[in-house]
Amino acid sequence: MKLFPLVFGQISNWATFMRNYALGLVPSDSYDFRNGARIKIGRGVDHVPIIEIFLRRDYGTLPNDAVILDLGANIGVFAIYAATTARNVRIYAYEPLPEFYELMRENVRLNKRTDTVECFNYAVGGEATTRDMYVAGTDFFFPTFIPPSNGDEKATRVQVHCTTLAEILDANQLEHVDLLKMDIEGAEYEVFCRTPPRYFERIKEIRMEYHNLDTNERNVARLKDFLSNHGYRITREQINTPMNGNLWARRKNS
Repeated sequence: MKLFPLVFGQISNWATFMRNYALGLVPSDSYDFRNGARIKIGRGVDHVPIIEIFLRRDYGTLPNDAVILDLGANIGVFAIYAATTARNVRIYAYEPLPEFYELMRENVRLNKRTDTVECFNYAVGGEATTRDMYVAGTDFFFPTFIPPSNGDEKATRVQVHCTTLAEILDANQLEHVDLLKMDIEGAEYEVFCRTPPRYFERIKEIRMEYHNLDTNERNVARLKDFLSNHGYRITREQINTPMNGNLWARRKNS
């Protein structure tokens, strides 16, 4: 019931959303938001990013006149949120799985934002190559490079094209990025650690979902140390579960 006021306040067809979310159903048409945004979903679990991004606003208020990178764009919920809640933004959205990528493009067209959101069918990792991505049988709700913790060799995987953060900045000629949004299901550690330090100077702010993968190097404490050592100050930390949470960081001189 805590969700109801958020759904009612922001979604016009709120009753359909509540019923489908409760039953894990997929509507044939879009969810229509009171701010004019529209989102089509492909799976029951796609209600989750709508709740996180549009309803709970886990990524906060977004800046106007901003260049935004959306890594782990899924079906485009964050990209549409950014395009419909901030003015004069330019969004570069990266999603590896073809079916999610195509639905993201459909959502961009549905919202008439093709001049605002540029979509790319790539994963983002530590190197530019072709890799296996696990899409089922892991500890994650969404596709990940992290293999199953139980060593299940039958976990479903697909091959995806992968790029890097440095390559994204260079290929799009981005000398300045106002906001880097990341939700890449555990790949944040390899992305950050393999990005040359000079590239972080181009990125003003990071808002991301982190994942605690182990007690040594891949956890939020190490992540905060890394960002601090690369010129950022932590501005927000929110623990969602023992495994994940949200972390915001901003350049110390901005």
